[in-house]
Amino acid sequence: MAYNFPAIIHRVDSNLIALEACKLMGLENVRPGFALEAFTKDCNNSDEVDVEKINFQGGMGNNYERLEFLGDCFLKMATTISLFTLDPGRSEYDYHVDRMVLTCNQSLYNIATEVKLEEYVRSTEFSRRTWYPEGLILKRGKRTEAKRKHELAAKVIADVCEALIGAAYMTTRHQGSFDMAVSAVTSVVKDPKHSMTKWSEYYATYKKPEWQTRQPTPIQMDMADKFHQRMGYKFNHPQLLRCAFYHPSYPTSSENLPSYQRLEFLGDALLDMVCVDYLFRRFPGADPQWLTEHKMAMTGNHFLGFLSFYLEFHRSILTNSAQVLGDHTEYVSEIEMALRAAKGETIDAGDEESNFKRNFWVNCKRPPKGLADVLEAYVGAIFVDSEYDYGTVQAFFDRHIQPWFEDMRLYDTYANRSTVTQLTTLMQTKFGCTDWRLPVRSSGIIADGEGDAIGLAGGRKKMEQVVCGLWLHGKMAAHAVSESDRYARLAAARRAVVLLEELDVAEFKAKYGCDCVMESE
Repeated sequence: MAYNFPAIIHRVDSNLIALEACKLMGLENVRPGFALEAFTKDCNNSDEVDVEKINFQGGMGNNYERLEFLGDCFLKMATTISLFTLDPGRSEYDYHVDRMVLTCNQSLYNIATEVKLEEYVRSTEFSRRTWYPEGLILKRGKRTEAKRKHELAAKVIADVCEALIGAAYMTTRHQGSFDMAVSAVTSVVKDPKHSMTKWSEYYATYKKPEWQTRQPTPIQMDMADKFHQRMGYKFNHPQLLRCAFYHPSYPTSSENLPSYQRLEFLGDALLDMVCVDYLFRRFPGADPQWLTEHKMAMTGNHFLGFLSFYLEFHRSILTNSAQVLGDHTEYVSEIEMALRAAKGETIDAGDEESNFKRNFWVNCKRPPKGLADVLEAYVGAIFVDSEYDYGTVQAFFDRHIQPWFEDMRLYDTYANRSTVTQLTTLMQTKFGCTDWRLPVRSSGIIADGEGDAIGLAGGRKKMEQVVCGLWLHGKMAAHAVSESDRYARLAAARRAVVLLEELDVAEFKAKYGCDCVMESE
């Protein structure tokens, strides 16, 4: 037992330090296990999957990344609701800009370092050989090493802030309460654009626009009745439903309603949260990359556009654009044929038609973005109409989304179609090129220009950026700049795929001087 005492004390000490950090942020009631997980970084490259871990610290407990994945999504939803609530008449573009400022890594980093939150991050493993209780003087025996310091990147500190939100969310989620997570968001953003500390304060702050409260027209009431019969939700304000299907090309003067874009902005964040929550709880051992890739299958326009068709939302879209109507008609024709084929294959296999494979849509062309937009806008509409009742979003997910993802293995291949994977496939199978790299390097501090963040006091804040480039035989083919290694790599790969897909093999070899030989040759 005496040999275990130092390790036990070290773990207790780590828990107390994590709880002290939570208290510093006004979150005294976060569960100790979640608090420690939020502040634990166990290796230098914890964000990279399927690679050897650098300076891995064993026995420290769960790394912060899963909670960061969850907290990042709640942060997006909370700030989205707040921005929509404070000014429901602003443009979608303005919402996006304000949310980016509130949630960007640089802003989170600035707030965290103001209170020295980085000092509480646990990144040093327990060492029995050097451990000694702090505050006591060693009279005899080996001297311990000097107190070690750790180096943390700005993104890591920002990620810990998001992990703290995730810890607060998980602490009270089983009670059906989001209050602690809402308070956590306010603590980490410290901005008047999100000052709520309880979920109920969102709707209490909301001021209904005039168009929402006016007397609905017979057309709006008839539409609401039909959707009630089909979807199960009854609108108290039929104008909200009508607004959710108002394409930007449709004259707003027709019924004096805004387009669906504001509601779409809100619904997008709500759908992200309900899908991430489902994956996080159902797959407790999945790493963040797996969660991210499979979330893409659930929340991407490819599926949401298909679901919009499946729910017959395309029949209610109001638009004056012949191009939009033509794109919708073309997609609907193809997806209807694919659905009939999927059902036919099931019947031919001796099974019931209703048991068709739920992933048949992945092999169809990507739907027009407007189809996904109206579905997101509809979710935003029922959320606002229900006075910000998250249960309506959960009910929509349970009834209309979850059935398509009961077996997530169906989407493993789809999820792996990341831009980096696409690029790798292009280089290996199409061009047979082996002399290419996607290195990531810091681009230094950027004071002005693209990538800047707006400071909380209204001035410009310097922001560290990273750049990733595709190098082909020593030539830069494409590059991108972002706040993190991961997003820079994804953006660079995306640009490279667009560039290279247009080239045939001969053009590629000539342009980049590639003389690599395919293995089959």
